[in-house]
Amino acid sequence: MARISVSDLEKIREKHKNERLVFASGGFDLTHAGHVLFFEDCKKHGDILAVMIGSDAIMKKEKGDLRPIFNEHMRMKMVDSLKPVDYVFLAEPTGPDRHPQYFLDVVMGYLKPDAYVINEDASDIPYRRKFMEKYPYTKLIVLPRSAPPEFDAVSTTKIIEKIKKLP
Repeated sequence: MARISVSDLEKIREKHKNERLVFASGGFDLTHAGHVLFFEDCKKHGDILAVMIGSDAIMKKEKGDLRPIFNEHMRMKMVDSLKPVDYVFLAEPTGPDRHPQYFLDVVMGYLKPDAYVINEDASDIPYRRKFMEKYPYTKLIVLPRSAPPEFDAVSTTKIIEKIKKLP
């Protein structure tokens, strides 16, 4: 596992040119078993898993001022420590009008993943489907949320709600 920067993406593709490279992205705030299951499912679609973490600025823009709970350095450390993840890097806007989707263009252009994996509840799936038409070498895979029956239905939002109810 390794933390890399966006400038390393082309080198990663070259290093793993004979392997199937899978890309996933998200905030991954309050890392939990659902995230681990997602990464395990992602890894089933290739040999190498690279994960892009949304910066604190992106998280605030997407989720509101109270998020993220954990800062980007803590979130990167948690994701980097998970067995299925080979590489983790940060998406960070360089200006107030820079949309997070800009980073998808950068990733697709330099990393050239074989698969881009998202959950069925990811934001703006129709946009992502249309966006991916520009990158025919990358297959967009939409995973259903699933967990073993003995798991509670878990999400970061549900964890936060449960904590708020504590006395």
